[in-house]
Amino acid sequence: MTDDGRSPPSALKGRLADVYVPALVSGAVDALARRLGNRATIDDPLYGRASSLASIDPLLARVAAFFAEGNATYEHVSSTTGVDRDAAEGRLAMMIGGKARELPIAIVAERRRLREIELRVYYSPEGATDGRKTRSPLASMGPDLPIADLVDSILSGLRKGSVEQVLLGFEEGSRVVDPSGGAHGKADGTMGTFFSELGELDIDLGGSADDGRTVCVEANVTRPKREVVPTLLAFERGESGLIRELRVYWE
Repeated sequence: MTDDGRSPPSALKGRLADVYVPALVSGAVDALARRLGNRATIDDPLYGRASSLASIDPLLARVAAFFAEGNATYEHVSSTTGVDRDAAEGRLAMMIGGKARELPIAIVAERRRLREIELRVYYSPEGATDGRKTRSPLASMGPDLPIADLVDSILSGLRKGSVEQVLLGFEEGSRVVDPSGGAHGKADGTMGTFFSELGELDIDLGGSADDGRTVCVEANVTRPKREVVPTLLAFERGESGLIRELRVYWE
């Protein structure tokens, strides 16, 4: 049995968050649709939400076609298993708008009651020809969501726009990977510049997964003069206990 309570087809063994993008990239749409079943919801940044068989199948077909047209390939980077949700992170290489792109992409599979599951896809395919759907904010978990003290301190610094407080949580050789795949190191000062340019952030927590190595935090994030954006922040701990890498996924 798998995380969502169903026995998967042999071609799609593994946690749903891990197999979702590889299945679409390889064109295994029918097998993925069977794996999802009739209790799934998908939230995709390009094609919106689908929560019935009648809407899920067309959405999967459109995403698979988008990947096929761009000759997409996928490389897995990390998996994080939490109490009520799993996260998978990877890199998607494909052609978008005639340009070669390599994009960080993440999938969160949240397990709910009655075997329901919701998949949320996080990536920023700028230049895609299809018009984007307006994305609904995540359900808020409020300030009482249990979260590691170190991550909580970093989030507090981001809310206040306190770059000094944020940097205290990172190892000297650490880096931030932004949604376009660009890296910003602490040692050369580019991490500080990255955080400084964000300004004060409104961060409303929507859930987390913490396996002891990586803390994946879902949140509604509002940047100055911008609309709220569902976001995934993946904090990877180093040997020192501080953060060695933060991977940011938003549109």
